[in-house]
Amino acid sequence: MTEEERSFSVSSEVGKLKRVMLHRPGRELERLTIDNKDGLLFDDILWVEEAQKEHDSFADLLRDNGVEVVYFRNCLSHVLRDEEVRDSLLDEALALEAIDIPLASTLKSVLKEASPSDLAETLIAGLTKEEALKDMPRCSSLVLQAMSEREFLIRPLPNLYFQRDPFSFVQNGVIISVMNFEARRKEPLYAKYIFRHHPYFKDIDILFGEDYRDTYPYNIEGGDILVLSDSLVAIGISQRTAAGTIQIIGKRLAEKAGVRKVLAVDIPKTRAAMHLDTVFTMVDWDAFTIYPEIRDFIRVWELDYDERGKVTSIEEHKNLTECLKKSLELDNVRFIETGGGDPVAAARDQWNDGTNTLAIAPGVVVTYRRNVVSNRVLQEHGIKVFEIKGAELGRGRGGPRCMSMPMMRD
Repeated sequence: MTEEERSFSVSSEVGKLKRVMLHRPGRELERLTIDNKDGLLFDDILWVEEAQKEHDSFADLLRDNGVEVVYFRNCLSHVLRDEEVRDSLLDEALALEAIDIPLASTLKSVLKEASPSDLAETLIAGLTKEEALKDMPRCSSLVLQAMSEREFLIRPLPNLYFQRDPFSFVQNGVIISVMNFEARRKEPLYAKYIFRHHPYFKDIDILFGEDYRDTYPYNIEGGDILVLSDSLVAIGISQRTAAGTIQIIGKRLAEKAGVRKVLAVDIPKTRAAMHLDTVFTMVDWDAFTIYPEIRDFIRVWELDYDERGKVTSIEEHKNLTECLKKSLELDNVRFIETGGGDPVAAARDQWNDGTNTLAIAPGVVVTYRRNVVSNRVLQEHGIKVFEIKGAELGRGRGGPRCMSMPMMRD
C-alpha cells in the first residue's frame, strides 16, 4: 500500500471529494420492529431491499465522480482476522451488552470460532437468544434463562449506515465519537479497532476518543463537526454533543491538527435538529444551506487557540453572517434557505433532510430527490445538484452527508 493510498486529509467541507467511508445497509435494519424502533432511534421501519438499492446508487454516483468508496464492514472484517484483535474487541463489545459474565464468556467462546466476515455480520446485525442457542453450549446464566427467544444478546446497529456520526476525519487525523444514546455506543468501539489495526489506517493520529478519559458524558458525534477551512472547525452544541467536549476537542485540534479557531454553534436540542449538519451545511467556499427557523436563534461562540492548545479568547456572536465572514475572512457569505423561505416547504424538506447536503466539489452537492423545493433553490443560487432516491434511506432521519464520512479531499 503506497503512502498516497494511505493518506488522509480533510481541510474543508467542499474541496473535491477523493475518498469516503460508507456502510451499506444490511440485516441490522431487518431487526427493526414497531416495538423496538424508538429505542434504536428510528421513527419508522425501512424496506431494506429498496434501501440497499438506493444506497448502491449513492455509492455509484460517488464513484462516477471520481470518489473512492471504502466500506466499513470490509474494514471491520479485515481487522477481525487477527486473533488478538478479535479477542480484545469481543471483550469490549460484550461488556456493553446487558448480559452477565457466564453468558458473555460462553458467547465469546462461540463467536471466536466464526469467520471474520461472519463475526463482523453478527457484531453489526446483532444476535438473538434463539439464534445463539443453535451453536452455544449450556451456561449458568440467569440473564439467558430470563430472556425471551427474540431478545438480543448482541444488539443490532441499524444506525450504522449513517457513517458521519461514529468518527470524523479532521485534517490528517480522526476524532472517534462518544455517542449520546446507548443504541449507538458500539459503533465508535468498532471504529477504534479499525483505526488501530487496519493497515489502511497505519499511523493515523487519533485526536480524540482513544484516551480512557474520552468517554461519556463527554459526548461528541460527527454530524456536529464541520471542517470549514484548514484552521477553522465548527462544532454544534446539540442534543448529542456537549459544550464541554467541544473545548477538549478544540485543544486537541490546536495541538495536533493546526486548527486555531473553533466555532461552537448552539442549536435546538430536538429530534429534527439532532446535529448541526441537519440544519446547516456548507455547499461552496462562501455558501451555506440553513434551515430558516433556526437562523435567528443560533448563538455562536468563537474560541481562539494557540499552538499549545490554550484558549486565548472566547467571543460570543449573535449574528451568524458576521461571524462567518470574520472567521473565513470573506467579504460576504451566502445563505440558501431550506424550502426557499416558505415555512411549510422548509419544515417538510427539513424533516426529509433537505439541509443535509454532501458537497463533492465546490458548488456541487448530493441531495435527496424528494426535496424538490430546496433542490430548486440550490440550483437557482448556482449550485450543481446531483439527486439520489432516498424514500427508504431517509426514514432513518439522515441525508447524503449523514451517510458518508470523507477521508480525503483536495
